[in-house]
Amino acid sequence: MRYIGNKTRLIPFLLEAVERVGGRPGVACDPFAGTASVARALKKRGWRVHAGDLMASSYALQVARVELDRTPRFPPNLIDVGGNGGASVSYSQLLEQLERLPARGSFLTEHFTPAGTDGAAHGRMYFTPENARRIDTVRDAIRQWRDAELIDRQREQLLVATLIEAADRVANTTGVYASFVKSWQPNAGRTLELRPLRPVSTTTGVGSTAFRGSALELARGVGALDLAYLDPPYNERQYPAYYHLPEILAQGWNPPPPLRGKTGLIPDEDRRSEWCRRATCEAALGGLLRGLDARHILLSYNDEGLLSLEQIESALREAGDPDTYRCFQQEYQRYRSDGDHAGRRYTRNSVHERLHYVRRS
Repeated sequence: MRYIGNKTRLIPFLLEAVERVGGRPGVACDPFAGTASVARALKKRGWRVHAGDLMASSYALQVARVELDRTPRFPPNLIDVGGNGGASVSYSQLLEQLERLPARGSFLTEHFTPAGTDGAAHGRMYFTPENARRIDTVRDAIRQWRDAELIDRQREQLLVATLIEAADRVANTTGVYASFVKSWQPNAGRTLELRPLRPVSTTTGVGSTAFRGSALELARGVGALDLAYLDPPYNERQYPAYYHLPEILAQGWNPPPPLRGKTGLIPDEDRRSEWCRRATCEAALGGLLRGLDARHILLSYNDEGLLSLEQIESALREAGDPDTYRCFQQEYQRYRSDGDHAGRRYTRNSVHERLHYVRRS
């Protein structure tokens, strides 16, 4: 999934830093998990990971990529397609069956395509009507199965995460959902495809968990840690406004959420982060560091963030053994959802990711 702040390309740099500071696999916490790429990488290296985030869409990805230790099977006859008798069906088989269901439009088709009354009124072109009907059909089926207790929470979230990833591949956006493109892009015309997500099969990472809530809530609840990996938002862009469509898919629409504005934003008070406000981010850092019981602390933050290098260094030296403070740095290409133009907010095409480290006795 295309995501602001996604660290997939930086995982080798991050894992090398963990090894350099002597962090051997144990219990880790990633309270700003996002797409869960770093939490997944840590689990693959043998860590037991407690992942968390404010976003419901992140929670689904955490369950799929971190919490699950193996790919589950599904009850028979969730979809009456015949031929499977009383045997359970595999995850891949179920996805194939979902793709063959007759497409029926509901909430997404009505509000986020030109085919719906609300979509036509606001000119929303997030999905083609054909793909929106397919997404509606799959999401409605997942809700019905969960409501009828035919699938459990983990299976529900695995299917939701699969749908979020599939919808993102055909979304008519430039990578974020703060706006849609005014003409259909080539990817938007492709047929929705449900591709399996593969949980990390490991014996050492068993017991990894997913959590939806604030970083401080997670830190206070997980107990003693060997490693805390912190990757908070670094600028004033609130994620709910940039990813409201994945949030709608994660939450569902029973009851339908109220929508506002040209892009159909949803209520997001419970997802707005104090890390995205200049007036509160320094206090948020201090509070989280005090709430953590972790031997090794790594804070990932780029050189254009609201917090200065001096503020971060001071906070980490105060939180741990000041003589152990270190800062690793790597340049990487900026995530871009726009082209070059005179009013572009950022002029640099690359930024430096800084990994701030401190150890506690």
